[in-house]
Amino acid sequence: MSHTPDHTTGSRTVRTSEPTSPGNALVPSVIMFLVLFVLFAAGLYLMSIAFGPDQSTAEHWGYFLGGLAASLISLFGAFTLVPKYLS
Repeated sequence: MSHTPDHTTGSRTVRTSEPTSPGNALVPSVIMFLVLFVLFAAGLYLMSIAFGPDQSTAEHWGYFLGGLAASLISLFGAFTLVPKYLS
């Protein structure tokens, strides 16, 4: 596999550097990760309650729908809000 340098002047190779972003602030990144992760895990836990020994009660359907909503909100936040605010 051959490597072609960016620019060649005589026997000297000149490489151009690409500017990189400074990155994201650590504290907001960690807080957003923890909030979304806990919300997603809580949603999974609430959905699992609906599949207990007495599945037919309306209360269990409420837990399932609440957990589903929490999981969907956390996924929305992960794929929509995080790129919007942390980029």
